[in-house]
Amino acid sequence: MPINIAIDGTAGSGKGTLAKQLAKKLGFGCLDTGAIYRSVAYYMVENGVDLSKGENIAKAVKKINFKVVFEADENGNKVQKNILDGTDLGEKIRTEEISLASSIVSQVKEVREFATKIQHEIAGSFDVVVEGRDIGTVVLPNANYKFFLTASPEVRARRRLKQLNLPEENYESILEEIVERDRRDMTRALSPLKAAEDAVYIDNSNQLPEETLREMLSYIK
Repeated sequence: MPINIAIDGTAGSGKGTLAKQLAKKLGFGCLDTGAIYRSVAYYMVENGVDLSKGENIAKAVKKINFKVVFEADENGNKVQKNILDGTDLGEKIRTEEISLASSIVSQVKEVREFATKIQHEIAGSFDVVVEGRDIGTVVLPNANYKFFLTASPEVRARRRLKQLNLPEENYESILEEIVERDRRDMTRALSPLKAAEDAVYIDNSNQLPEETLREMLSYIK
């Protein structure tokens, strides 16, 4: 049976970077489930779907020609490609606009069913680290290992500011966006963000990424 490692957490907690690092250490694949929702959001935005109406999103997701594939990079690591209509979306899904749209479309049942089907297929095929917001609680409740990562909103805003290489005057607006994202993720009716009861909870506000990685590896036999 494939080994599955679930990593959930808040936006900006570093779970994407840490999932990749953990997968690399273990020789596993790494599935960024947020990229699936971002890809759906990208499709919706590009096609002018009204995101204020859930029924429109539910109809549109049935028309998407999308798949996730893994390709080995020059170092032999398995790299996720998000393919929409035959084209790798690459960094097109990493904008703030798509981030906000993603948190909206992810609240729609049909979108979550669409994404969950893809996640189950991949997790059932090979050893993989899966990161997202409801992996340990909903998607892979029987994962071999589960982690929940978070940090204070202020720390996460600083990280996002640095990641996007934005000036200091953008800090307050980014902080507001993160707080709002947390609120939406934690209060949505479908699969709200929360730590699984058997997950290892890590607040990495005062940790470097390599320190968090070492802590995670210490739990994996």
